Amino acid sequence: MTRLPFATALAALAAVFVIAFADGASAASCRDSFNTCVSRCKTNYASDKNCVSDHCTPKYATCKSTGCWQQGGDFGNVLTCNLDKR
Repeated sequence: MTRLPFATALAALAAVFVIAFADGASAASCRDSFNTCVSRCKTNYASDKNCVSDHCTPKYATCKSTGCWQQGGDFGNVLTCNLDKR
């Protein structure tokens, strides 16, 4: 009986790992993540004129000091670390 919850938890953990790994592979630096954020602002939130300054710029500043980028809720809240801090 304990195998089903364990298998479910393991599958969920594997899915999170795959998503995080795929995201990390597409953005190797803080600058890449910033550019993705800017693109998403322009595409998905065109009416929000402060999207870049309110969301992307602060995340970029954090990334430059930590090497980690936290996606927003609309993009799964995925945390990607070990990014090039440039």
